[in-house]
Amino acid sequence: MNNKIFLGLLILAAGVLVGWYVLKGPSNSGGTANNPSQQQQTTPSGASGALAPLTGSGASGASDLTKGGVTERTVVAYTDLGFAPSPVTVKQGTTVTFVNNSSRGMWVASDVHPTHLLLPGFDELSSAVKGGTYDYTFVKVGTWTYHNHVNPSDTGSVTVTK
Repeated sequence: MNNKIFLGLLILAAGVLVGWYVLKGPSNSGGTANNPSQQQQTTPSGASGALAPLTGSGASGASDLTKGGVTERTVVAYTDLGFAPSPVTVKQGTTVTFVNNSSRGMWVASDVHPTHLLLPGFDELSSAVKGGTYDYTFVKVGTWTYHNHVNPSDTGSVTVTK
């Protein structure tokens, strides 16, 4: 029971951090990688706050998923105990935000270590410090396993459904 409460508080804290980051706006410092395979997110005009629907295009195949639609967002926290929650199941076109809440670096990358070729493009490309985030929009259906390139024994998976 205590583990469930701890996990719930951890997920809540990750959500607060992501909300703070979104409201703060883009920054040139702080551990997020600029990856061209990621979908750029913008809030529609007239919308405000972290709860506004996210729309946009840019990732291969993503434009078909976002025409008049809403892109969903899921948060995965990286702690000293690993990724949580894991596994995660999301719908095609969902952006997963990985938040580093650990005392060490986080470099999210597709399996297989060290090549990251299971899902090319799903690679943070650098290590994020505590508080850093990495966003990746999953446009390809399947189960995608990943690891922390800095500590490859920390793993997780995202299952993408239609």
